[in-house]
Amino acid sequence: MSDTRTWQRRVWAQLYTTGRSFTWGHWAVVFAILASLVLLALETEPDLPANWRRWITLADAVIPILFAGEFALRVWAAGASRQYSGLVGRGRYFRRWVVIFDFLAFGPELIVMILFPELWAAARWVRLFRLFRLLKLFSMFPAFREIGLAVRDAGRRLVATVAMAGILLFCAAALLHVIEADVQPDAFGSIPRALWWAVATLTTVGYGDVYPVTAAGKTVAGFVAILGVGLVALPAGILASAFAERLGSARQRK
Repeated sequence: MSDTRTWQRRVWAQLYTTGRSFTWGHWAVVFAILASLVLLALETEPDLPANWRRWITLADAVIPILFAGEFALRVWAAGASRQYSGLVGRGRYFRRWVVIFDFLAFGPELIVMILFPELWAAARWVRLFRLFRLLKLFSMFPAFREIGLAVRDAGRRLVATVAMAGILLFCAAALLHVIEADVQPDAFGSIPRALWWAVATLTTVGYGDVYPVTAAGKTVAGFVAILGVGLVALPAGILASAFAERLGSARQRK
C-alpha cells in the first residue's frame, strides 16, 4: 500500500502543476497540446500533400489516446492527496472545472473515433473539442491562473460594462434605423439589420460595408464612434486594475 502511495505521489508531482518548475511530464503535455493544435490547423489546408494528410490523420488518432492515458494517470495519482483519496475524494476531484475541461479535450473525439470512425473522419465539429486543450494549457501556467482570478475579481464591473455596451448598441441601432431606414432599407430597414453597423462602429472595427449617408445619420455615427473608443478601453482598464491588485496582494503574502 505504501508503494502504491509513493508511486501516486511521484506521478502526481510529474503531472500536476503547483507553480513550481516544470517537470518533464509538464513539458510533454504542453508539447502534445501544441502539436495537436498545429495539426488541427494543417489539416484544414486543402492543398496539403496526400502523404502528409495520412500522417496527420494517424497523429490525430494517437493524440487523444495519449491524453486519455494522461487523464487516467491523473485520476489514479489523485489518491496521493487526502482531499481526493477514496471514492468520495475522486468525486470531489471530478467536480473541478479543470478536470472537466481535461476530459472534454479528448473524451468526445475519442468516443466518436471508436464508436463512429466514419463520422470522426468527416465531421469537422468533433475537432473543435481540441480547443479545450487551450484551457488545459492555461491551467498549467501560474500567470494564466492569476489572470483568471483577476477576471473573477472584476466580474461585477465587467458585467456592468457589458450591460452598458448592450444598451449603447441597441440605442445606436434604433437611432440609425429611424434616421436611415428610408434611405438605406437594406442596411437600416430594421433594428436587427442596423445592429451590424452598431457593432462594427462601437468596437471601432469599422468594416465600411454599412455606413450612414444622411447628415443626421453621420452626426449620430460620429458620437457613437467616440463612445465606442471609451467603451472598448473601459474593460481593459478594469482588468488591468484587478490584475495589479492581485499581484500586489501576492507580493504582500510573500
